[in-house]
Amino acid sequence: MLPKPLIGILLSLSAVAFGLCTGIIVKKIGDDLTIFTIVFYRFLFSVPLLLAYAVWVRGAQFWQINQRRTLFWRIIVGTCGMVFWFMSVRTMPFGQATAMFQSSVLFVTLLSPFFLGERVGVYRWSAVIVGLVGVGIITDPFSGGVSIYATYGLLAALSGAVLSILLRRLGKGDAPASVALWYNGSGAVVLAIVVLVMPHLLDRVSGETLIYLVLLGAIGSLLQICFTTSYKYVDAVVVASLRYVQMPMSGIVGYFFFAEVMTSIQIGGAALIVASCMVIAWREMVRGRVANTDTPA
Repeated sequence: MLPKPLIGILLSLSAVAFGLCTGIIVKKIGDDLTIFTIVFYRFLFSVPLLLAYAVWVRGAQFWQINQRRTLFWRIIVGTCGMVFWFMSVRTMPFGQATAMFQSSVLFVTLLSPFFLGERVGVYRWSAVIVGLVGVGIITDPFSGGVSIYATYGLLAALSGAVLSILLRRLGKGDAPASVALWYNGSGAVVLAIVVLVMPHLLDRVSGETLIYLVLLGAIGSLLQICFTTSYKYVDAVVVASLRYVQMPMSGIVGYFFFAEVMTSIQIGGAALIVASCMVIAWREMVRGRVANTDTPA
């Protein structure tokens, strides 16, 4: 039997790998299918695995949700975030899109005093400022074409930040397995109804493209399962820190799979984002150790 910390690390790294695979698939099929089609099949093919996981974890209570209003907003914000993330992956270099999406941690820190009542001290404020400078650099606002596409990445990051806050609230009273099942199941049902009313929105798929879509849904399920389960074995700061491995890895994947080369300016911006997010993760660990003091982190 593997030690619990090692299991947690392996699960976290698996979630990172599944995240990279998701981006690769979306980028590969993105030019052939509409975003609506990709998101619909992403929801649809993720439900079976998540249903099995929720039943395995919770038994007959797999469907039980207590915070329904918060869940409703989780579904709305999560869907918007997925759409913006997929659009940014399609239109931007893989490494640049990933770095911008991971910058959601900065926006969580900015929003937490207002929505979670958390106090933010000088270390985290400083990290946020540095990280936002990195976001400004990586979006390259003085390059007209790129800055338009960068809007998708910024919206994905903002959606991810709001989603993190909603998930924190849901985590206090609802099981993550049930939340994931309701989110993906509701998305599949709602989009299926839209397809019945407006069937022209859904592209016809077959052959290799269909296989990619099935993989997209299955990988999405495995990502959520690994990410959620990892918290049972290691501290949240470890999970957060390992998640940032996805940023340099996405740049490598973009280079070898799609012949994308990030500029030195974009790499510098990504490095600032990584460094600032790591500082925030470190301060979260410190706050956990001094939770009984009155000193803000």
